[in-house]
Amino acid sequence: MNGEKVLQGFLLAYLNVVDYYITQSESEMNKGYSDIFMEPFMAKYPDLEYARGKYSEKLLQEMIHDAQDQLDQYVKSDRIQKSIAGTKLIRIILVYKGWELIHCEEYA
Repeated sequence: MNGEKVLQGFLLAYLNVVDYYITQSESEMNKGYSDIFMEPFMAKYPDLEYARGKYSEKLLQEMIHDAQDQLDQYVKSDRIQKSIAGTKLIRIILVYKGWELIHCEEYA
């Protein structure tokens, strides 16, 4: 089991654990095909649109700080320390506003 399609299959299964989005594979997009398209499930979650309006720089900084605290806590776990062995652990913070990625950083 290897290749792009296998990875897409696992990713689609993972993305469908929650139903905030309707995931589509190989959807036609302007004479091309997207590998994976995540359409917000607005019929079921109309508040997603409302949540997009509740944004401020202060709120973003609070969310980033909370994420940093969580990552700092997780990295101290014995399980994590044992599992990474001699490899490098990369911590990434992603913040979404609705379905839009508004912040992405590698946190050292």
